[in-house]
Amino acid sequence: MKRITEKPFYYNHLINDFIVDTMHLDIPHKYAYLTLIWEAHRQRGIVTKQSLDTLCKKNQDIEYEVYVDVLNEFWDEDEHGYTNPRVLLDLEKTQQHKDKSSEGVKKTNLKKMVNSDKRLDELRQLNKLMPSKGHKRISESEGLIKYCKKLQEDKRFNFERIKQVIKSFEGRGDSYYPALSVIFNDIEGKYWKVEQELSSRDKEILLEKVERKLRAKGFSWTGHAERNAIPEFVEIYKLTKEEL
Repeated sequence: MKRITEKPFYYNHLINDFIVDTMHLDIPHKYAYLTLIWEAHRQRGIVTKQSLDTLCKKNQDIEYEVYVDVLNEFWDEDEHGYTNPRVLLDLEKTQQHKDKSSEGVKKTNLKKMVNSDKRLDELRQLNKLMPSKGHKRISESEGLIKYCKKLQEDKRFNFERIKQVIKSFEGRGDSYYPALSVIFNDIEGKYWKVEQELSSRDKEILLEKVERKLRAKGFSWTGHAERNAIPEFVEIYKLTKEEL
């Protein structure tokens, strides 16, 4: 017999409320009530016509009319299916609990990041890339927390990306560098979300890698225009660029 594995779910079963709501129901209607509540939690709030049919097949000892009776008394119907006010309220509270738990995890992870030698070393490397004068660098006590928070907030903000941003100002004079604190406080990602222009040499290396991958797939061409017209060229170019 095939074993069915399913991710467990949890809900608040308020016993007194259940007794009050169902004291006038017979056993089949009570069980129909319970199975509908369970199904609604599995479906994150809505019992669709399809999930109702599945529920009836799983519980063949309960007649379809019994489910209809319970739905008519305790559930609201719209174009999406059936919803129950108690279930929606319970899901809302559960989500609030999840949000608080997630926030707690973030705070714990932030503390670990701040205490990490790796993150401190990265911050020191970034500070060394900045001009020593003009208040472009940031103190380790202030900078480490800001740096780690930003790493949590957006995956596009990372050590290699910030290094690339700082190096893009080389040769332009110290006054052109934004302060490291400005980069860390950049909510809109003005600096680190902007795609950095590849150097001529980097473009050559990129195209060489792309061409090797195209040839490995059996493609051949006689010029750039013919190469660029290969259907896989754009996708391979994009993926290879991300690897640089």
